[in-house]
Amino acid sequence: MYTMENLNINHQLTTFNRENSDQKHCWVCFGTDDDEFEGSRDWVSPCKCRGSTRWVHQICVQRWVDEKLKENSSIEAHCPQCNTKYIIVFKDVNYFVQLLNKIDKTSNQLCPFLAAGVVVSTLYWSAASYGAITVMQVMGEEEAISMMENTDPYLLLLMLPAIPLTLVLGKTIDWEETLLLMIQRFTSNLPFLRTIMPSFLCEPINRVNSNNPVQFNPVISPTTTLCAALLLPTTSTLVGNILFDSSSYSNFQKTLLGGLVYIAVKGVLRIYQRQHNAIKDKTRKVIDYPDSESEDGHQLNIL
Repeated sequence: MYTMENLNINHQLTTFNRENSDQKHCWVCFGTDDDEFEGSRDWVSPCKCRGSTRWVHQICVQRWVDEKLKENSSIEAHCPQCNTKYIIVFKDVNYFVQLLNKIDKTSNQLCPFLAAGVVVSTLYWSAASYGAITVMQVMGEEEAISMMENTDPYLLLLMLPAIPLTLVLGKTIDWEETLLLMIQRFTSNLPFLRTIMPSFLCEPINRVNSNNPVQFNPVISPTTTLCAALLLPTTSTLVGNILFDSSSYSNFQKTLLGGLVYIAVKGVLRIYQRQHNAIKDKTRKVIDYPDSESEDGHQLNIL
């Protein structure tokens, strides 16, 4: 005859056995053996997990692996809990299919190098074409064609692509800053130059202390530098034709003189702009939060 104590013990044992039974639960779809499931009901234990995360439907884990490989096909599938690498096997295919697979794999490995070669070749021939057009623009079409015909072809293959490269590298040289510092150094050593030079050229660039000058360098994007460098021959030709429109100058001389004038004028304007911006930068300070107008009635210039 069962007592109440025996009934409680049996209930606890039944609960314990039910909780520790080999009931399978899929950690992907949360299905069990008792649930209806479309397709195969094959189970697999692909990792070191135990308990409720041990089992998973074969079709569920296959779908999960496909999703992971879709995100990054170069990674290997691992258990998200214990990080065990899944052991994935395939049915062997015939030798012809293996050959096709090797060809695809080799193609995938070689294509990046082939694409890089195409890009480099495109850049090279674009630079060579730009160089040839620049030579004809600077020297004149007839003189340029005659010169290139009388030049060794291999030398042309080296010289023509070097023209845009030289222009871009030359554009990166900050000669305005160097010239401005030289002017300020001479005016400090020779005070009488202050009576000749414009006052803004004599004003030293913003300094924290005498040993650490802080210079105003405007941020110029690489695309601006590239475009300015590549347009320099065209701009020089236009300025030369406008300012030196005379039969006494050759096309090359007009382009050279036009380029020098353009660079000089632009450099002077850049020095003027940069120095004044540097002087303005010296006046920078943080103030109390202002009203719409300052106390003296003047509008404040707030960045």
